[in-house]
Amino acid sequence: MKWTLAVAIPLLASCAAGQGSGAFYLKDGDRVVFYGDSITQQRLYTTFAETFVVTRFPKRNVTFVHSGWGGDRVDGGGGGDIHLRLERDVFAYRPNVVTVMLGMNDGSYRPFDQVIFDRYSNGYTELVRKLKERLPGVRITAIQPSPYDDVTRRPTMTGGYNATLLRYSDFVKELAGREKLDLADLNNPVVEMLRKANAADHANAEKIVPDRVHPAASGHLIMAEALLKAWNAPAVVTAVEIDAKARRVASAQNTEVSGLSSSGTLEWIAVDGALPMPVDLDDPVMALAVKSSDFTESLNRQPLKVTGLADGYWALRIDGRMAGVFTAKQWAEGVNLAELPTPMADQAARVHALTLRHNDVHFTRWRSVQVPLEDDSYEKTAAAMKALGELEAEVLVKQRQTAQPARHRFEIVPSTAAGAELPPGFERIFNGKDRTGWHVSQTNHHGNTESWTVENGVLKGTQDKPGHGGILLTDRKYRNFEVSLEIQPDFGCDSGLFLRANEKGQAYQVMLDYLEGGNVGGIYGERLEGARLSQANFQPVWKKGQWNHLRARIEGKRPHIQVWINGTRVTDYRDTANHLADGAEDGMIAVQVHRGNRWVPGGFHRFRNIAVRELP
Repeated sequence: MKWTLAVAIPLLASCAAGQGSGAFYLKDGDRVVFYGDSITQQRLYTTFAETFVVTRFPKRNVTFVHSGWGGDRVDGGGGGDIHLRLERDVFAYRPNVVTVMLGMNDGSYRPFDQVIFDRYSNGYTELVRKLKERLPGVRITAIQPSPYDDVTRRPTMTGGYNATLLRYSDFVKELAGREKLDLADLNNPVVEMLRKANAADHANAEKIVPDRVHPAASGHLIMAEALLKAWNAPAVVTAVEIDAKARRVASAQNTEVSGLSSSGTLEWIAVDGALPMPVDLDDPVMALAVKSSDFTESLNRQPLKVTGLADGYWALRIDGRMAGVFTAKQWAEGVNLAELPTPMADQAARVHALTLRHNDVHFTRWRSVQVPLEDDSYEKTAAAMKALGELEAEVLVKQRQTAQPARHRFEIVPSTAAGAELPPGFERIFNGKDRTGWHVSQTNHHGNTESWTVENGVLKGTQDKPGHGGILLTDRKYRNFEVSLEIQPDFGCDSGLFLRANEKGQAYQVMLDYLEGGNVGGIYGERLEGARLSQANFQPVWKKGQWNHLRARIEGKRPHIQVWINGTRVTDYRDTANHLADGAEDGMIAVQVHRGNRWVPGGFHRFRNIAVRELP
């Protein structure tokens, strides 16, 4: 399988395409409240925006409160009328920055109606007046409402409901000009992205706003982009240019580079001032949304440019981990590290996990304790709220600590064209020539067949005599990792991909049972007491009689295993405990030939392009 990545990016371009000049909108000490309806209550565009600020400006102390309530209109809703909502969910936090996104419910999901619109415009104007009155000097970002999806599905009314929302959006823009508010358009950029996504992949484009109202994470990411661009967010995470021939750092932006040396490999130390935005491109819907937008160019550029390298292929390692392999020409043009599996991306993902966690705690305090019990007189209510508030504060401290700059060791080392064909971050563990780096288990209960052969880059396994199988193990052990390989089994062959295996073959097994009633991609605890079985619906994505790509990821003390077949995730398995023998947290990778009659006579299971990416 050929993997490609667009890597040419101009290093010295302006900070962000389409971005205004000047400093970022949020300053040290700002307190932000996101106010809105169920789309804000989803806590997705808001948490993406929060994580961006925390990772891009780790030294700034900016706090965020997410106060969306499903069904809200400009006069309030299920959480109370506008007076109660503002008093309890905005003013109580004494913000100096407030964002407001309302309109989806206000339009009543019908063609434009002047009476309904007047209620919205008058109510919105009054809401702004109240904010300014109670919060002198507050900076308000009025958000033009996110779209109703009339792109991927046929409109339900003449002109579509989003046409109504655009009329409301025009009013918000006019009000912002009149009241000197800041303005963010979360409608048009999402619609434009939906159009491009729909043209490229209709089935996944429909999933970006699955119910036409509430975007999935992919849609919210583009909404967050629109808000951040309105706030003049910087596009560049860090930017480094190194002249390998002259052995000097030509330029470094938002990072400290030191210790540059060259002795067959190019090495240096960097301490970055920011982290890339964590984006889950394993999710095909998210990947489609990013590809159909300018998110990367506008907000997530981390160019590393290395000139003066000899022709050929060069790999980047960071802290000893493979990040990617590119040609000397690609390095000279610039590689966007934000698109690679780097330690910096892992760190940013940990920050985002803490962003979500503190918001979950806040939501529990607000919606499970404060609001439902506010009219009761329980003795412990105040103590419960205080404890949850302190817990959230503790999580926030950890979030900020996790975002702080870290020291990383970079290496540019010679590589090969074969390395460039792998997904970024992966390294081959099967050389395509022989079994170097692998060995046959002599203690596995399936047997110890030696009928593992290598032909034309393909590892072939079969029973050396009827009923006699076995496993082939890597010589080294792995802890958290992804394994990528291609498989082509003969029908009737029962095999497996073993993860964290010991010498006996006790392991979490990705099942490769290609036979009647079989299971390809599911999880089985091979000789693991208590591990549950997981089935995978692999048939819709399986290519009969062809090579199929499989990728499996295992991570965590309590194993979390995911499996993709031909790019589609077919398994997301979380065990209840670590059921590995003796509580092991690492082990070998193995492939299997099943013993007994679960193997068609003379059949083979074929494996090629086996590679591993180690995870933190």
